[in-house]
Amino acid sequence: MRRTAYERRSGPRAPIPGGLRKLPVQERSRAMVEHVLQTATELVENLGYEAVVGSPTLLLEKAGVSRGSFYAFFESPERVLEELCHRQMQSSTEGLARALKDRPGERWTEIVDVLIDYYTQEHRTPLVRELWVRQNLTERVRALDELCIEDWAGRVLDQFRQHAPAFDGLTEAHCSVALHALERLVQFAFTDDEDGDPAVLAQAHFMLTQFFAGHAGVSPSC
Repeated sequence: MRRTAYERRSGPRAPIPGGLRKLPVQERSRAMVEHVLQTATELVENLGYEAVVGSPTLLLEKAGVSRGSFYAFFESPERVLEELCHRQMQSSTEGLARALKDRPGERWTEIVDVLIDYYTQEHRTPLVRELWVRQNLTERVRALDELCIEDWAGRVLDQFRQHAPAFDGLTEAHCSVALHALERLVQFAFTDDEDGDPAVLAQAHFMLTQFFAGHAGVSPSC
């Protein structure tokens, strides 16, 4: 079995590269980059992905920055959106880590509850729905998203291992498959409902619970 990004890493998780040409050093440059990113977020949420990437000048005009300043840090509007995705993945990883850490730890089904709740809240964000649910992701972001899911799979496995020996047979590959399935189901739940179709989300919870129970050979009540 191939080793995942989570297994290969040693020490703290290496940062996933975003869409910046270079990191802004001066305060003025940092402020400009943040302003461009905020403007891009608003445009994507209000006008949609295609409007932003389809007009190279739209973002510059709305942000009120010169071409020279913009291209010093971004190669294109697509790169701006890649940086937004990068930051979203970083924020999501940190948030999920906190949510998993803060669970009571009495029952393994709490892990499923955390995953369902976290994915649901994330997808209620307009930016996430426009980029992830509508599949407006570049190939580079898809690759980064895969690495992110692998990292999450390792974190989820660590949580299940706290309930040993019941989950001694569970692997990171199992967790990765579960997360991929969950992501697709949640995206389906939010396709036509900005709050998430409760029936689909309930089925996602049921399927994920049964998946882990089946692989671990335990009852969901354990």
